[in-house]
Amino acid sequence: MFPAVLAFLVLGLDSPAVRPHATTRSTSVRPGLSWADADSLSRKLAVIEERHNQQKARKSQPVQVTQSELNSYLNLSYASELPKGLSNVEVRFGSGRIEAKGYVDVDQVKGSVPSSSSWGALSFLTGQVPIELSGKLVNQDGFGTVELESAYVASIRVPVAVVEQMVASSTRSEKHPEGYDIHSPFRLPYSVSRVRIEPGKATLEF
Repeated sequence: MFPAVLAFLVLGLDSPAVRPHATTRSTSVRPGLSWADADSLSRKLAVIEERHNQQKARKSQPVQVTQSELNSYLNLSYASELPKGLSNVEVRFGSGRIEAKGYVDVDQVKGSVPSSSSWGALSFLTGQVPIELSGKLVNQDGFGTVELESAYVASIRVPVAVVEQMVASSTRSEKHPEGYDIHSPFRLPYSVSRVRIEPGKATLEF
């Protein structure tokens, strides 16, 4: 989940999946979320894309994404695009840090962990379980890296190496046969030079 949130912020912005799209709007929204905040982030994403297409990104003012906007967007507008089995996501921004919580359907993700994994406790879990991850996004001059510091599933601490295996296994493709290495440096999209994480918000600088 944590890599998925970071991907949304700094990798997935140029993906068609995160562009504003029609969504069936339920009148029942969990406390802390709002369609107004979800729509606000949708508009910001549209502006970022338009600037990039017009090659004006580096001349643009920073774009601020609040914690409430991101949580509302992820759980409302973007809910159908979240990784399989993931729901009720809650992201918290700290001083240079990101914490992400949610629920994962363990039965749907067990196949993502190689059979040789040293973390055998996963085999004893079933159904929806809480998951918590925390770490940092280290970035500068248009490039970034992810530093995942801790991971808990059903209150059980999971070795970071197991999370690495899960991400690599679930992102393998013909183009990337080894999957995605969450520690590999990556280029920020749309000419973003830096993502500044502060309490309650993230600021995209161009």
